Amino acid sequence: MDSAQIIIDSVRVRLEDPNKRFFNDEDMVISYNDAIDEISEISEINETYITVQRRKNAPYSDLRAFLPPDALRVTAVWNIGTNKWMHPVTVDELDNQVGRLWENRPDKSRWWWMRGLFYLGTYPVVTTDNDPMQVWFSALLPHVEQDGGLITGLTTSAPIPPDFGQMIENYMMYTLLAQRKETKKSLMHWQEFSADIEILTELAENRMRRDKVPRMGARRTVSGMGVRR
Repeated sequence: MDSAQIIIDSVRVRLEDPNKRFFNDEDMVISYNDAIDEISEISEINETYITVQRRKNAPYSDLRAFLPPDALRVTAVWNIGTNKWMHPVTVDELDNQVGRLWENRPDKSRWWWMRGLFYLGTYPVVTTDNDPMQVWFSALLPHVEQDGGLITGLTTSAPIPPDFGQMIENYMMYTLLAQRKETKKSLMHWQEFSADIEILTELAENRMRRDKVPRMGARRTVSGMGVRR
């Protein structure tokens, strides 16, 4: 496992003559954080969840008070009461399959969808104020901070898996070399980073399929939603 300090030191050795520094500590930290943001957004490899309490007869839950600033996208919803994953659905599917006033139908929730950025819908609506759910979401990997000095701030950062370390290094080399206008070398590292991130993204998607975690946009049957009125 590598720390942010080890990765940044490695980039420095590959990038610069120690007697002719072009980049300072802040440049390195910014480049490192940009790298982990890029990895997070492309692969959505970093997932966690929050527990959200729902309101009686309310089809929507406002997630603004629950989701942290580093959240990227809601990926799945676990119904704690039924101990099952809910299935993703769209409002159009509910309108077509269930009919008018589906928002008022109470039962155990089995479907979920997002309206806008922060409103999570569930169907059917719950009949009590004590029916929580786990909302899973992808998020940015944690940033590191300079914290008064490169060494003191980064040696305590969370360990980075070896595969991530190489990807971060390649992305940092790409961005920093581009700043020095070394285009050919910069693009070479971008190609290496792109190849690695493609593998990582495929691994993340395969893991989700194996775990059978419903994701936003997945197509599933809507049979059994209810009788159209």
